[in-house]
Amino acid sequence: MAFLFMHTKYLMYTIILILAISACSSEDELVDERLEENPVPDTVALQADPGSVNFGKYVAIGNSITAGFMDGALYSSGQANAYTAILGKQFQIKGMGGGAFNQPDINAINGFNTSLNSFAEPNNAPYGHFVLDIAARRPVPLTPGDPFTLYAGDKSQLNNFGVPGARLIEALVPGYAQYNPFFARFAASPGASMLADAAAAKGTFFTVWLGNNDVLGWAISGGSSPDGEQEPGAQDTLSSTLTSIGSFQQAYAAVLNNMLAVPDAKGVALTIPPITLLPYFRAINYKPFPKEQINKDIAAALNQAYAQYNSGLDTAVTRKIITVAEAAYRKIAFQADTANPLVMQDKDLQEVDISEAFGAPEGSVVLPKLRMSKATDLLLFPLANVLGQEVTKDAGPYGLADAVADQYVLTLNEQVIVNTRIVVFNTIIAQSVAATGGRMALTDINPIFADITGLTPEQAALLGMSPEAIAAADGVRGLRMNGVDLLPDFSPNGIMSTDGIHPNPKGHALVANEIIKTINASFGANIPPVDLVPYRTVIVAGQ
Repeated sequence: MAFLFMHTKYLMYTIILILAISACSSEDELVDERLEENPVPDTVALQADPGSVNFGKYVAIGNSITAGFMDGALYSSGQANAYTAILGKQFQIKGMGGGAFNQPDINAINGFNTSLNSFAEPNNAPYGHFVLDIAARRPVPLTPGDPFTLYAGDKSQLNNFGVPGARLIEALVPGYAQYNPFFARFAASPGASMLADAAAAKGTFFTVWLGNNDVLGWAISGGSSPDGEQEPGAQDTLSSTLTSIGSFQQAYAAVLNNMLAVPDAKGVALTIPPITLLPYFRAINYKPFPKEQINKDIAAALNQAYAQYNSGLDTAVTRKIITVAEAAYRKIAFQADTANPLVMQDKDLQEVDISEAFGAPEGSVVLPKLRMSKATDLLLFPLANVLGQEVTKDAGPYGLADAVADQYVLTLNEQVIVNTRIVVFNTIIAQSVAATGGRMALTDINPIFADITGLTPEQAALLGMSPEAIAAADGVRGLRMNGVDLLPDFSPNGIMSTDGIHPNPKGHALVANEIIKTINASFGANIPPVDLVPYRTVIVAGQ
C-alpha cells in the first residue's frame, strides 16, 4: 500500500495545475431504420476463435452502465444496447461457443426517469427518459414515462447483474434490495446480495465494472457528502459518501474471489474513468450568465447588495486576518454587458471573523464563505434547472442575489480529492487483477477517454492516468474510429447519453470493443470487433 499513498501525495500536489477542459418517430423505429441502413454483419458467416476462454455462460456484474441505464432511465432500448448485451451477441458468433445472455428486461419504451419521478410512487411515471431538444439546446423528458415494475421472468437464468446506483461496497450487502429498487426488481430473494446472485449464476466468463459509483456519488453531491476516510460509518448510511480506500480494497478482493470460484472461469475487469471529464461536469460554463442578462442597472444593483460583504473583506485585510490576494479572490463584482460568473458558497474558504473591528464578542460578525465561480470550478448539470430562478422565497435569483450551494459545484480542491481517489482505486483494481494468475485481464478505459476528451499527455499524466492513457492523449477533442466521428458529449455525434454521465448505444459499442481487444490480447481469442456504425447516438426530440 505504500505505493498507493506515495502516488496519492504526488497527485495532490500536481493536479492543481490542470485548468478546466472544454466541454464539452419512436425510438424503436429509429433504431430499426439505422440497422436497415447499416446492418450488423451476419454473425453466422463470421468465424471466430474463443482462445482459452469458455464463453458458454457470460455473467456481468456492475452498476448502471452494465445494466444499460442511459438518458436518465432504464428503458428497453438502453438495455438492448448495453455493452454487456453487445458482448453477449459477439460471443454467439459461430465458433465462439457463447450461450444466451438473459437480462432482467424492463419492458419499457420510455422508462422511469429517476431524476424526475419518485420511487415512492412507482406506478406514477409522468416522465420517461431524456431526449435532446436541438432548438432548446438541452435534454427534455419524454412523456409519459412507464411504471417501474418488477422483473417477471426466470431469475435463475439471468446473466446480467448490473444494478443502477450500486457502489462496489454495496455489492456484498445482504438484503440490498431493500435499499435499491433496481436490485429489488430481480434479486433472487429479499436477503440476497448482488455478489451472491452473480456468483450463483456460475459464469464461465465474466466482466466486472464496479467502483464508478464509489466516487461518482460524492462528485455529483458537489463534494458536500462525507469522505469515508474521515467518516467510515457514513458509508453504511449515505450512498453519496466517498468510499474509503480500505473498504474498496476489501470489497474488490471479495468480488473477484467469488466470481473466480467457478473452476477455470476467466474474466475481465474495467477501470474507473476520469468522471470529472464527463458532460455532467462540463456542460455549464463557469460564466453561466450571458451578457444579455446582466445590464448596467442589474450589475449596479447586485454590486450594491454585496458592498457590505466586500467592505468586510477589506476590514479583514486591514486587521491582517486575510491577505490582499485572498480578499481579491473572494470579492464579488458583476460587470455589465458581458458574461458573468455566479456567486457561490465555498466551504473550504478560511473563516473570517471581524467581530473585534466592531467591538463585538467573538463570533458575532463572521463573513459568509462566498466567492464568484472561477475557471477551475465545475458547475454540475442540474444547476441548469435552477440557475437565475428564485429557489428560496424572497432570496432573489439563484447564483446572483442568492449564492449557489456547495452541492452544485465541484471546486478544484474537491476535484483533487475525487481524482486522487480514482487513481488509488484504479491501482487497486489493476493489482487485484494481476494477482489472479492470468485468469483475469484488465481493460483500462482511460486511454479512450484521454483521447476523445482531448487531454494533452501532460494533463493525462497530472491526472495520474496509466502510461497507455498518456500515450493516447493527443490534445485533440474527439476521434475518428471505424469511419465514425465521435465526440465526448451528448451531441448527435457524441458517445454520451443525455444525462451527461452514461454512454449512449454508440458509446457502449465503443466500450464493448475495448473489452474485445483485451480478450483477444490476453486470452488468445479472435473475436471480431463490433461495427460502430449501426449503433445510434442520442435520440433527438421530434424525430
